Amino acid sequence: MPVGFTLSHRLARGFWIVGSAAALSACAGESPTKPGDSNPVSSVTVSPGTAELDVSATLQLAAELRDSLGTTLSGRSVSWSSDIEAIATVSVYGVVRGADTGTATITAFSEGRSASATVKVKRNAHAGYYASPSGSSGGDGSRARPWDLPTALANASGRVQPGDTVWMRGGTYRGSFRSSLAGTSSRPVVVRQYPGERAIIDGGGTSATTLRVGGQYSVFWGFEMINSDPTRVFSIGGGDLRSNVIANYASNTKYINLTIRDGGVAIYNEATYGNVEIVGCIIYNIGWEGSDRGHGHALYLKSNTGPVTARDNIMFNQFSYGVHVYSNAGSGAMNNIRIEGNISFNNGTQSTNSTASNILFGGEDYSTGGVLKNNYTYDSPGVGGRNVRVGYGSTRNGTMHLLDNYFVGGATVLDVGYWSSLTATNNQLMGTATVVNLNDPALTMSRFTGQTQVGLPTTTKVVVRPNAYEPGRANVVVYNWGQDGSVSLDLSGMVPAGATYEIRNVQDFFGSPVTTGTYGGGSVTLPIRGVQPPLPIGMSSARSPSTGTVFNAYVVTIRP
Repeated sequence: MPVGFTLSHRLARGFWIVGSAAALSACAGESPTKPGDSNPVSSVTVSPGTAELDVSATLQLAAELRDSLGTTLSGRSVSWSSDIEAIATVSVYGVVRGADTGTATITAFSEGRSASATVKVKRNAHAGYYASPSGSSGGDGSRARPWDLPTALANASGRVQPGDTVWMRGGTYRGSFRSSLAGTSSRPVVVRQYPGERAIIDGGGTSATTLRVGGQYSVFWGFEMINSDPTRVFSIGGGDLRSNVIANYASNTKYINLTIRDGGVAIYNEATYGNVEIVGCIIYNIGWEGSDRGHGHALYLKSNTGPVTARDNIMFNQFSYGVHVYSNAGSGAMNNIRIEGNISFNNGTQSTNSTASNILFGGEDYSTGGVLKNNYTYDSPGVGGRNVRVGYGSTRNGTMHLLDNYFVGGATVLDVGYWSSLTATNNQLMGTATVVNLNDPALTMSRFTGQTQVGLPTTTKVVVRPNAYEPGRANVVVYNWGQDGSVSLDLSGMVPAGATYEIRNVQDFFGSPVTTGTYGGGSVTLPIRGVQPPLPIGMSSARSPSTGTVFNAYVVTIRP
């Protein structure tokens, strides 16, 4: 678990709680009993025999099979059923999900024998509330009478308490919103998309920030945020000409697995707040074009104290930067900011006059304690600018660590400014033009010995990074230098055996999966096909170049 507050068990509702390997094997089975088997199933035991769970929570049941001598049997087929699916459903692998309050009997069958478990589904005093596009301030937050989103985010007159979850039902919520929800370090308040539904917040037609967050220990998880305003080009420069999507004005907050597109700045953190995490988000087509340059970044981060962590996000095709760790002089420092495991490609390319690219770490104010680790960038051939900039202008900063990054392309792959201490270890910096540019005369290229390459590799590189908060979810980046028709992905330890997985190209995230299947362990095959960049709202075509089959990023998920 990352540094910061701990998500309580309530935060786990909505995805699988995975049992042991033995339990999964017993649930799934490998083959039915063959005719003539001398030790047929004599008894079935389901464990636990009785259980309680909350609405929308999940529970893994296990079936143990024995023969007449009491010997445990494996490799036998097991089927599952619920007598009242309106109260609890059960998957073919014995995963029970609470649907509504009441009691249900879950039964496992094998070779004519069966056993059952009694599952009581309850609504905990703080189990969860519901918001809906059709909800109202007069609702009570139940499934039948959900709140509207402003009411839920305003704490519903004190109803939402630390440890609660507000489930966003599917549909579109229009307007701008403020959240004052606040939890505690051990019991955060969570606002989360309801499992299996698509909840969208659309800030189009408003000039205010779409979601302004002001409550500590709050978590925003899994929903989509857009701006449907079609205006993307302005005859003036500067200013916030397209409303920002998320503005964080609180410490101890988390933004998990959001999809954000077509807004002004996607996520902004004000300098006075720390202990902020942004994890697993997909961000694209952010920004607008002014008369001076392209504006709008995926992440705009600063902090006087930190920590601020951006980890395992995928950012591409903005009008300006992907990662923008920056501050104007006197408007806040950039201290203890960590950028790790992110995929950032072809940022700045939606604008015709942008000088931005994938990562800028440094501004006109002071920065120290910075970490860039295990990040992956790519600029398509012909994309100019500085792929990654560490340091800005002549500002002299404190410490910076560049560790295990993989940066490819751009007119300059890595541009380095002024740092009192710069550590550069095990990076791979590759391009066909300038690979490293050092602005500080005190720095020498010996610091990057063995880390630079003029030209591109010929062997395909595949990286799989598991999501920190959702079991079964992972990001994948493929640098297809070998022009392979498919690659192999090892998903062991990430996807449960027997789960149905889907792999989607982030440039067609809401389209059909690239591949899907039932996970049997080990590696799976991912076919490599190029897709067109997603069309920005208000534009007739995308200006960002296609990455073809040379470079692509994917997300692995499992079905609940």
